[in-house]
Amino acid sequence: MSNPFLKQVFNKDKTFRPKRKFEPGTQRFELHKKAQASLNAGLDLRLAVQLPPGEDLNDWVAV
Repeated sequence: MSNPFLKQVFNKDKTFRPKRKFEPGTQRFELHKKAQASLNAGLDLRLAVQLPPGEDLNDWVAV
């Protein structure tokens, strides 16, 4: 006997946290597209973040 609740909890097609959907044509959508493109390109985040003068690199990246 299978429990329908457990099937719902362990359904691999659903996530625990719903994905955000951005409406096309908005500034948020454009930023999301650019962020996804840069993350999918395999860029190094340390190279993408510019270090302000007088700051420690490890402190800046940790924030």
